[in-house]
Amino acid sequence: MTGGAGMIGRRLVSRLAGRGIAVAVVDDLSSGLAMPAAATITHQCDIREAQEMFTLMRDFRPNAVVHLAAMHHIPTCENDRARCLDINVVGTENVLNAVTEVQAERIVLASSGAVYDWSDGPLREDISPTMARDNYALTKLSNESQLRLWSERIGGIGRVARIFNAIGGDDPNAHLLPDILAQLQGDQSISTVRLGNLESRRDYLHADEVADGVMAVLMDHRRQPFDVFNLCSGEEHSVEGLVGCLATCLGRPFRIEVDEARRRRRDRPSQLGAPNKTSALLGWRAKRDLRGVLEHLLAERSLA
Repeated sequence: MTGGAGMIGRRLVSRLAGRGIAVAVVDDLSSGLAMPAAATITHQCDIREAQEMFTLMRDFRPNAVVHLAAMHHIPTCENDRARCLDINVVGTENVLNAVTEVQAERIVLASSGAVYDWSDGPLREDISPTMARDNYALTKLSNESQLRLWSERIGGIGRVARIFNAIGGDDPNAHLLPDILAQLQGDQSISTVRLGNLESRRDYLHADEVADGVMAVLMDHRRQPFDVFNLCSGEEHSVEGLVGCLATCLGRPFRIEVDEARRRRRDRPSQLGAPNKTSALLGWRAKRDLRGVLEHLLAERSLA
């Protein structure tokens, strides 16, 4: 598993190990999170190191590979475009080449709901158009094409998990919820949260449920060579609505102050996923509503 020390990866490692499955983790540890204790083998490595990736694959001989490693904080991907392309596209090609050499038959790729073109209404795997509107989406669309071509070229089984907005208490990136919670530290009576785009609507789910979803995609034993699945809740909430729900969960008031420096000049208005296909074919569906997701997040952070 590449990126196995990340927020999703470490959860997936625990689930696989709980089933008695040996898991080798490759991660460069750039997230600041430690290697997962449940892994059979761990190795610190940048996926852009082609020879090292091949050596690791050859020594472990995996039956399947879950490819999670990527640069995925969108502002960072925009500010350092060349590095993002190098890690996400060239790095993915190194992983695919190494998998080909050791003849592993199955790859699961972590993609994103960001690959869909901007539109209102549920985004569906088989009918909703895709369009790269930022550098991160560009790399993920490229990754999906790379995996499809790999599947066609060698007859392997490729699966894409299009992950929507994952929330976890150990998120190491400067995403929306970690930023809000960092701002709320201090005065417990009333606080001000400085945010940018308030109207943007997103489909949120907890990292635990994402890990369960990736597991379901991995365990899809149909012989169809290539397929794509949304991992989403099927509900969307605005940033303002998310903050209001968080205030309710915390039981404390705070107000929002719009900070123009935080506003994205171009930000998709809606990103609502349709979970129907994943539910019908894999039996996976997110179980928590937004309040349940936030309550679980706060419980995680209180135990940290």
